[in-house]
Amino acid sequence: MINTLTFPQEMIDSIQERIEVLERCLNDPNPQDEKIAEILELANSRQISLSQLETEWKLFGQKSNKLNKLAEKLKEKIKAKQEELPVLIFVRYNFLFKELLDSYWEFFHNKNGKEALKKIFGDFVKLWKNQDWTNFEIHQNQKSEFYVMVETLKHLIQSLIKTSLGVNALSEEEISAFNLGDIIPQESETTLTFLASIKKWDYVYRKLA
Repeated sequence: MINTLTFPQEMIDSIQERIEVLERCLNDPNPQDEKIAEILELANSRQISLSQLETEWKLFGQKSNKLNKLAEKLKEKIKAKQEELPVLIFVRYNFLFKELLDSYWEFFHNKNGKEALKKIFGDFVKLWKNQDWTNFEIHQNQKSEFYVMVETLKHLIQSLIKTSLGVNALSEEEISAFNLGDIIPQESETTLTFLASIKKWDYVYRKLA
């Protein structure tokens, strides 16, 4: 389910490259250099200094690494085929990814970023259209967990669409062609995180009993 939902290596390499370019900018901001000119334009669009932009890129890289670690945890849980659904990890993964998209959407405005968005969007569409997602059988007592996961996924898909349109990775026509159906969340991020946390501790208490 989650094998392809980590950031591609090209995207990770692009983050490191941008940080290195920013370090050059701070020492010698030559606008004739194409990569430096792109960085200067990005700083201008965000209305921040180059040093602030460097800090943002480093934070973006740290959060991207954390996102990939959560994806690895999800893979481990799924491979283990444990009785409980990995709801809390799934919720944290989706909302961290949503935070990255909402806060740093301009960082995807380059070739590697756009290609990563296209790939990830396609992966999540497959996930959305196959909502049993895992090898778990959705038992009666798991329907509420499944609901939390579906609602969480709606939030992320909305952000993926907004970011893809914002950086011209996908057009409105291309997105419409996916026929996603109802992707309007009925629950807030706070509510879904709370419900996921409750389900985790319900499982712990059941095991203790």
